[in-house]
Amino acid sequence: MNGAVKRAFFGGILHGVMLQAATALTSPSTVLPAFIAHLTGSSVAVGGVLSALALGAALAGLPASSWVEAARRKKVFLYLAIWTRAGAFAVLAFLTARYALESPALVYTALVVFLGLFALAGGLGGVAYLPVIGKAIPPRLRGRFFGWRSLLGALFAAGVGLASRPLWARFPDGYVLAFALAVAALTVGFLGFWMIPERRDPPRPRAPLGRHLRGAWTLARTPRMRGFLLAYLLTGLYYLALPFYVVAAREHGLPAAFIGYLVAAQALAEGLNLWIGRQMDLHGTHVGLVYVGVLALAIPISALLGAGLAGAVVTFVLVGVTLNGIENAYGAYLLSFTQAREAATATALMAFAGAPRALWPLAGGLIASGFGYSTVFVLTALGLAAALFFVLRLPPDRPDLGELG
Repeated sequence: MNGAVKRAFFGGILHGVMLQAATALTSPSTVLPAFIAHLTGSSVAVGGVLSALALGAALAGLPASSWVEAARRKKVFLYLAIWTRAGAFAVLAFLTARYALESPALVYTALVVFLGLFALAGGLGGVAYLPVIGKAIPPRLRGRFFGWRSLLGALFAAGVGLASRPLWARFPDGYVLAFALAVAALTVGFLGFWMIPERRDPPRPRAPLGRHLRGAWTLARTPRMRGFLLAYLLTGLYYLALPFYVVAAREHGLPAAFIGYLVAAQALAEGLNLWIGRQMDLHGTHVGLVYVGVLALAIPISALLGAGLAGAVVTFVLVGVTLNGIENAYGAYLLSFTQAREAATATALMAFAGAPRALWPLAGGLIASGFGYSTVFVLTALGLAAALFFVLRLPPDRPDLGELG
């Protein structure tokens, strides 16, 4: 690696690790639900806000991509996204410290507003991230880049999660400190992203929104993009069963004390993403799609087979490999065939195709309550088998097709 690539490689990893740390401190699956429950005592408030957060981030990308594609430098949008997130949590930390006990409704209202800004920032930053990485990281290093980013981020986030355990018993002070630490992590993450060099793109006028959306629809209908988006949409069914593997294992007799083993197995399995990344660097990113597709399909099958602690460990090892591995492989493959002038729109289309996954856990819970966890696992397996079918139909990498490699 030359100097510029080294800066991009290590700066991007630092950004990813700090983003994972901030997410661990403000997790939409654990921390924010507990915080909202403290404020409101309403499960509807918990589910509604977090589903809106996920959907908002996915849907904001398409309008934002018209601005990103016209900009000569894309990093400025990531800067805006990072500082919007940091600013939102800084204000929430102050409001929580000052008003959480005497006026929880005010803090909840502020939370909804700032999570809306958070979602918009996520959509804006999301469509700019892959185009910047595509220009800064050469094709034959992207697999290792995503692998290291995933592994180190997961390990650091796990450490942050363990160290933060005393915070959650102290309301509101523990949440104030968690939000403040998240701001600090995002600030360090900004420094990592600032390290990534970016060459200027040629000048390009911004298309009006209507024309841009029509262009996005045309891009989505091209054969390769259509197959890619369909595979990604079906892969989102991964989340239909994700919250219920541990619940089903408990119902089949797994002692609660063994859950720690499952957490450790999932965290350690992140290391296999490095091996998958290396295979993508050597043999093309399509190989990574196949690997994560097969491993994701094996998860609900493993859960259906059961077999006590050993079976549960296998299931959570597979979850550990695929939870970030899916995004790594799909993002790398998208870069392999996307031209620079449409990279932001392609990234926004991918996020749009992934939007339904925000609702799949809710659907899974409804199905499980009526028909049991085995039904959820079977439906998940069928969806992931269909996704793998479409992945296998996608053509392998053709670096000559995309200016991003």
